[in-house]
Parts: sequence; C-alpha cells; structure tokens
Amino acid sequence: MAQGNNKKPAVKPTSKGIQPAGKTPAGRQSVAAARGSSSNNRTQLIIGVVAVAVIAIIVIGGVIFTQQQSKVQGEGYGASTQSVASANADGVVNVIKPGAQPKVTIDIFEDALCPICAQFEKQFGQQINQAVDEGTLAVNYHMLTFLDPKSFTGTYSTRAAASLLCVAQKDGTQPGVYLGFHSALFNPDTQPAESGTEDLSNEQLAALATSNGASAEAATCITSGTNNAAAEASAATSTATLSAATNGRVGTPTVLKDGAPVPELAADWLTKLLEQS
Repeated sequence: MAQGNNKKPAVKPTSKGIQPAGKTPAGRQSVAAARGSSSNNRTQLIIGVVAVAVIAIIVIGGVIFTQQQSKVQGEGYGASTQSVASANADGVVNVIKPGAQPKVTIDIFEDALCPICAQFEKQFGQQINQAVDEGTLAVNYHMLTFLDPKSFTGTYSTRAAASLLCVAQKDGTQPGVYLGFHSALFNPDTQPAESGTEDLSNEQLAALATSNGASAEAATCITSGTNNAAAEASAATSTATLSAATNGRVGTPTVLKDGAPVPELAADWLTKLLEQS
C-alpha cells in the first residue's frame, strides 16, 4: 500500500519571520520594480533631452543657413557712381566702368514686374554696383516682358523696359544713372504687384527716372512711349537667347556666364565668379 508523504515543507528564516522556501518577499519585489521603473524613467528623460537638443540644433542651423543665404551682399556700398550704359542693336544694355577690362561679364535676364527679381536686386544690387565700379564686372541687362498680362495695364513690363532703354540711350554716359534707375524700378515701394490693381504710368516712370538723375530728354522719350516697340523686339530676342541657353526654361531672374546659366544663385555666387576669374 502506498504511503503518503509526511515531510514538512522546507522553510527559511527571513527578516519578517518564516517564509516558505523558494518564495521572494513582497518587499523585495516592490524595491526591484521601483528600481526598474526609476531606471526606465531616467532613460526616457535622457532620450527626451537628447531629442529636444537635436531638434534645437536643426532649427537653429536652419535659421542660420537661411539668414546666410538671404544676406545682402555688399551691404552699405550703395549706388553705383562709376558705371556707364549703352544699348546695342538688340536693345540689350551693357553696363561697365569706362576704360575697364572686367574679369567677368554676365548676362542678367529680368522682368520689371517680377517680384523675385526685386529680391535679387535687393540682395545683390549693391555688390553688382561695387564690382562694376571697381572695374572687375560688366553686366548685360536683358529686360523681358512675359509678365505684361499680369500687370494692371497689360503693358507695364514693356513700358518699364522701354524706359530703361530711354535712359541708356539718352543718359548712358552719365555715371550711375542707368543703374540707379534700374534699382529704383525694383524698389518694393515702387514696383507694382503682379495681378495688382495699379501700376506706373509713363509719366510716373519718367518722374522716377528724373528723380534718379535722368535728363528731361530721357523723360520725354519715356512719356511718349518711343521705345515700346524696340522693347518688345528686344524681349523677343532675349527670350530666344535665354531659351536656347536653358533648354526652354525661361524664367527670371536668370544669370548667364559665358552663355551658360549660373546653376545656383546662392549668396556667394558672384563672389565665387569674381574669385575664380
């Protein structure tokens, strides 16, 4: 006959009395759990702090990069005082310092209504003025007119381009006058808005030109619209030139160097061109 097991369960002493063998005190379980929980919390806190720091670095780096890329180049130089201008048969205006032999010649394509062109002028206009005045840079300005339909009168880009031609033809030998008027056209207090409710009349364009040093003869040329047809023809020729250089991607502002587009108009694009030549 089978006999039953009369052995008593093994026991071991603990600080709280006798506990069955193989059992962990509840107190020790809670301490271990607390330690694990505290360790997890510290790890999560460290991860959170690191994540916030990384995000802050990225944000600050992005702000600094944006500020660097939008920094005004040549800030403080101001208007050109040495440049002269002349228009060729195609209505392209060459700006240069008399007698200079520039290291770099660029072609700039713009539309007088183009807001990005205004930003370009604000950021790089003074640097261009300085480089031209120092005799290291020559610029060929091509004024396009494809934004005419977005002007209030439907003709603003053409009329503004014609007014620049008038100033180049009548006052191109007067130092700084052409570039001064060119800059004024892109001033945010002057430039009309795309699809806006107003733009500048020929009389207003003439007044703007004379306020920047242009002659009465130039003003008469502007108010009469003498160069409107020439501006349209020039824009057509320059558009074809730009299209050929960019595989059909016509946009403003665009800068060509030796007939090829400057690939990225970063803050230092002109500085690099001048340094590399």
